[in-house]
Amino acid sequence: MAMRGVVRSIVWLFLFALPVSAAHSKSGTIAVTSDGLFVLTANPDSRSVSIVDAERRVVVAEVKVNGTPQTVCVAPDDARAYAPTREGSLAVIDLAPPRLVQSIGIGGELFGAVCDEARLYVSASGAARVLIFDRATMQQSGSVVTEEFPRGMAVAGGKLYVTHFRSGRLTVIDTATLAVERVISTGSDSNLSQAVWVNGARAWLPQTRSNSANQALLFDTTVFPIVAAVDLATGLNVPKDRIAIDIADRPANMPLDLAVTSTGTMLVVHAGSDDVSVIRLSQSRAFAHVGVGSNPRGIALSPDEQFAYVNNTLSGSVSIIDVAAGRLAGTIDVTTIPLAANILNGKRLFHTSNRTTLAKDRWISCATCHFDGGTDGRTWFFRDGPRNTTALFGVADTLPMHWSGDLDELQDVESTVRIVQAGSGLAAGASFCEPACDLNPPNAGRSQDLDDLAAFMRALPSPPPMPADGPAASRGAALFVAASCTSCHSGPFFTDRAKHDVGTGGGAGERKGSSFDTPSLRGLAETAPYFHDGSAATLPDLLRRHGNAPALSDAQRGDLAEFLRSIPFPQPRRRAAGR
Repeated sequence: MAMRGVVRSIVWLFLFALPVSAAHSKSGTIAVTSDGLFVLTANPDSRSVSIVDAERRVVVAEVKVNGTPQTVCVAPDDARAYAPTREGSLAVIDLAPPRLVQSIGIGGELFGAVCDEARLYVSASGAARVLIFDRATMQQSGSVVTEEFPRGMAVAGGKLYVTHFRSGRLTVIDTATLAVERVISTGSDSNLSQAVWVNGARAWLPQTRSNSANQALLFDTTVFPIVAAVDLATGLNVPKDRIAIDIADRPANMPLDLAVTSTGTMLVVHAGSDDVSVIRLSQSRAFAHVGVGSNPRGIALSPDEQFAYVNNTLSGSVSIIDVAAGRLAGTIDVTTIPLAANILNGKRLFHTSNRTTLAKDRWISCATCHFDGGTDGRTWFFRDGPRNTTALFGVADTLPMHWSGDLDELQDVESTVRIVQAGSGLAAGASFCEPACDLNPPNAGRSQDLDDLAAFMRALPSPPPMPADGPAASRGAALFVAASCTSCHSGPFFTDRAKHDVGTGGGAGERKGSSFDTPSLRGLAETAPYFHDGSAATLPDLLRRHGNAPALSDAQRGDLAEFLRSIPFPQPRRRAAGR
């Protein structure tokens, strides 16, 4: 065993002797200037970017942007910063003096941004492409079509590396030709992948493994926090070098970002359990576990690697970690989050596993499956039967919830907290959901935390519409009526809020009968797969077997699919909404 440890250490020393990524090469919610003087944070709820003096540890400016910034990157010359927003605008910020100089309207949901000497690369998550901008003119000079949901990015050695959020796959693009060289799988169960760190011969991707094939679910057999390892020379996933966070360090829920030092220390940020694992790669074990603020989503190293800065998005703060010591060295308040107190508390509850009332062993949070209110794209074998994860945007308008339609109020998520997350519950006493929530007294009013969680779900901001072919969507809208789709998917919410037997029920493990709640069609393009059991992988698959659509021609079903793609999620309610 001792010899094996020596060999492993020699291997890691060799890997880290190879060229390391240049500064500014990775997208994230926090960035450091190349001289180490300033730290920048993307503040989603404040709709701003904060600029922090790293030496004095004070905010010197907070720049408002026109939207919800997802990430922030700094140009190699430290003159400008760029922040893509969820609403589809790109903020361009001068750093001396700090000010918004341009807001470029692009449309669709944007996520990552990363620079090289001449270009800015932006991942357009909704449009499934990477946009390329000339940094001198800020004119778009091209784009690269990718697989669905491109998110995190890194640029190194003439290559652009792009993660895909739900599949965990890694696209490699040649920056000279803008050609996709390869797409690398990190495993069929990989999910929640929105960051990549390129270091020497390895790419590291923090992810959550979704064990949705398991038909005997327990809370700790559903999801697993990992860091995937990719060999950049062969283009292969390397399972033996993967870091299993639940073995290296506990607790850990929802790793979203990481940083790796030149000496082989990896710091992994866990957005669910509100902490950071400090791991020696030569041993694949943590030597420190650092608690930080609420919902940390990003990490950046100082140029000398002495400090790591962690962006706590729901605390409005930055935690400073002494890397060598593996301890908290300070905290800086960077913004005041402008949400009503009950909405902010509910949002923190939704995103955290860091309470025994919500999760046993701090293992799983609401956001693990419903990230930012959306869907993980998985079908799970719950005690009711197989259930495809649904998005929660606008859920208050379309009660009841669940495919079985047995949750008649938002506070009935108390049953999910207790059964799926194995938490002790947000309300005292029984869950009021046995044998079914709709057969019991209301859960509303039983707990401030439970009411606050419901208030946040009611106020969930929705992503912008995904692009669709306008003329085809218009033809599809007429077909939607002609094919009698409106008999069930009616009104402004595209649902009659009733249960129907559409021929998909009665399968193995089903315990709630063969009738299911009519889903709303809003935002349908982002919620594949379809049906309660996820048996239709795509919209064309759905239309080949549902309702009157099979009688249509292929061209007509194509038009109908474009109409369905064009139905947006509901517009978000005002952020200051109360209960």
